[in-house]
Amino acid sequence: MAEPNTKPVIVVTGGGQGIGKAIVLYFAERNYDVAVLDVNLENAIEVSRQAKGLGADALAIHCDVTDRKSVSDAYDEIGAHFGRINVQVNNAGIFVRERIEDFTDEVCDRLIDVNLKGVLNTSRAAIKLMKDHPGGSIINAHSILGQFPDFGLGVYCATKAAVACLTRVLAAECAPYGIRVNGYAPSVTDTPMVHHIIEERPTAKLDQIPMREFGKPEQIARICWFLATDLSEYTTGIGIASDGGAWAVQRPFKAWEAAGKL
Repeated sequence: MAEPNTKPVIVVTGGGQGIGKAIVLYFAERNYDVAVLDVNLENAIEVSRQAKGLGADALAIHCDVTDRKSVSDAYDEIGAHFGRINVQVNNAGIFVRERIEDFTDEVCDRLIDVNLKGVLNTSRAAIKLMKDHPGGSIINAHSILGQFPDFGLGVYCATKAAVACLTRVLAAECAPYGIRVNGYAPSVTDTPMVHHIIEERPTAKLDQIPMREFGKPEQIARICWFLATDLSEYTTGIGIASDGGAWAVQRPFKAWEAAGKL
């Protein structure tokens, strides 16, 4: 089929809110066409409307990343409309805090299905549309909790550690097709998924962050821009943290006490 235009195309899962929304709009503003995939179609439609206002050709698609048929249908629609994918951002994820002994099977399976299998499902579908267009980029949502696990988050942390490992393997497997694979690893970023943590325990969380401020979705979008463009043309198989220095040392608040600013 004839490609409708030559603008690069970015696909963002979980693009209907939070970090995903910020990534969609950041790229739309910079001359990318966008596909907004989300399990909440209303959110995806609203974000695509905003992207169109920035000049992008935008698709809003209902997609459950845990359902292979839903993923297959979504990427068939992307292929029919755009003919290609230049950047795939596997952003969709869920967050549940529960001790391992208290997890229900349903919650455990849901975390693994969304956070890990979802990345596998959409990556496999995207690669089929990227292989004939060298220079592509796949970007996965890691987490600093994948490296530094926390009490009550065993299953969540395990899924994110697995995604970081998957990123490295995909980087090697996709290199022959000119596709780079990297990730971004936020700490507490002010999004709907974790806003309750910021409201409930602001001081305790800030004490873990040397820069003493919470992350913003736009900061992740800028990292994705770096990873998607030729600014990082020789970078693959890594994860970039956006965490204000969280976990750099055990007690970062001590530096603020010593400086007389806490």
